[in-house]
Amino acid sequence: MHRRLLVDRGDMFEGELRYQPKGHPGAIRILGFGLHTRSGNYAEAIRLGEASHSVPDVTATRQPDTLKYGIGINLEQELSKNVGIFGRLGWNDGKTESFAFTAIDRLASGGVSVTGGRWKRPDDTIASEFAISGISGVHALYLARGGQDFLIGDGALRYGPEYISESYYSARLISGFFAALDLQHVSNPAYNRDRGPVWIPSLRLHWELRLHGASKNP
Repeated sequence: MHRRLLVDRGDMFEGELRYQPKGHPGAIRILGFGLHTRSGNYAEAIRLGEASHSVPDVTATRQPDTLKYGIGINLEQELSKNVGIFGRLGWNDGKTESFAFTAIDRLASGGVSVTGGRWKRPDDTIASEFAISGISGVHALYLARGGQDFLIGDGALRYGPEYISESYYSARLISGFFAALDLQHVSNPAYNRDRGPVWIPSLRLHWELRLHGASKNP
C-alpha cells in the first residue's frame, strides 16, 4: 500500500479557555481542522453527471490532497450548584465529500442539564437539548439530483434543516454502573421535508471499572 504521510493527513488545532464567574466554572473550547484526503467534490460530481446525463457520483471525482476544512466552538457554563448550560456551533466548507462521523455541514445546538442533588441523587443527571443541523447548497443539490454520500441519499431531496430535540435521564444504579433513558424527536430526517418526523428512543448502559494498583514506591 502506497503511503502519503505528508499529503493525506489531518491537521488539527484545539484551544480551551477556563473561567469561573462568581465561582461557577465554565469553559470555551475551539477546534479547527483541515483534512487532506483522497476525496471528491460535489460541484464536480454534478458537472460530470450533467455531461454524461447520469446520476452524480462524488466518488468518481476523488483526487489526492483534497482539502476539507472547518471549525467548531463548544461552551459549558455552570449556573448554580446543580444546573448548567451548554452549546455548540459547527461549520465546514460543505464542498468536499463527507466520509466520517455524520453528514453535517452546519450545526447549532444548546441545552441545559441538572444534576440530582435536589432529589438526593447527586450522581444522576437530567438534560434536554435542541439542535439545528444543515448541509451546504451544493451538497443539497447533489442529493436532490440522486447522488449519495457515505450516509444519506435516496434518489430525491426536498431540502430542509434537521431539527432535533432530545431529553435523557442518566441514573447511577450501583457503584460504577449507570443507565440512561433517552428520547429524540427528529424533523426533516436526512434533511428531507418529505421524510419524518421520527421518534427515537434508546437505552444506554455505562460501566466504569477502576483498578487500584497494589504496588508502592519503596
